Amino acid sequence: MSTAIWFDLDGTLLRFPDYDDVIARTCDAVGIDAAAAFGDAYNDAFFERLEALDSAPYRRAAETALAAVDADADPEAFVTALRETEYDAMPAPAPVCETLAALAGADGYRVGVCTNGVGDWQREKLAHAGLSTHVDATVVSYDVGAHKPDPAPFERAEAALAADRRVMIGDNEEADVAGARDRGWEAVHAEGPESVPDAVASVR
Repeated sequence: MSTAIWFDLDGTLLRFPDYDDVIARTCDAVGIDAAAAFGDAYNDAFFERLEALDSAPYRRAAETALAAVDADADPEAFVTALRETEYDAMPAPAPVCETLAALAGADGYRVGVCTNGVGDWQREKLAHAGLSTHVDATVVSYDVGAHKPDPAPFERAEAALAADRRVMIGDNEEADVAGARDRGWEAVHAEGPESVPDAVASVR
C-alpha cells in the first residue's frame, strides 16, 4: 500500500516567528520609523487581502500601511526585505529535517506539503529551510484559488501524488484536520514542529 503524507508549512514544519519583530526589523531595514503602527496596519490589510486571494497581498498591504503612517518608503523594497527577514526567521528544526528525510527515503511513502499562502513565497520558504529536497509535491492555496479547509487544495494534492492512503499533518484543527477528514483523508493535529516526529510515527 502506498501512503502520501502531507504537511502544512507555517506553524507545522516551520515554527511561527515573533512577527512583530519580523516587521520591526524589516521596517528598520527600509527606513520606516513607526514600526508598531505600521505593523498593525500592515497585518490588518495583509490578512484581508490574503483571504480574498488578492493578486499582490504583500505589496498592497505595504502600500496601505505606508499610507496609514505617512511614511515615504518603497513598498517593493519593503516586500523584498520582509521576504528575506521572514525566511531567515523560520529555519527548519533538526527533528523536522530528520523526520522528512527518513520518510522520503522509506518504501511506500511519498511526502507532500499542502499549505495556505502565496505560491512563490511558500515554495521559496520551503527551499530556504532546506526541506524541498525531501518533498515530492507542493500545493499552495493561491495556486488553486481557495484556502484550506476548502476541498480544492486537497483535490489538487490528490492529483499531485497518487496513493492508496492519504494523511494530513497540520497545526490548524479546522483548515488542516477537518478539511482533510472531509475529503476522506486521515489527519493528525501537530502543535508545531516539535510534534511532527510523533505525528509521523503515529501514522506509520
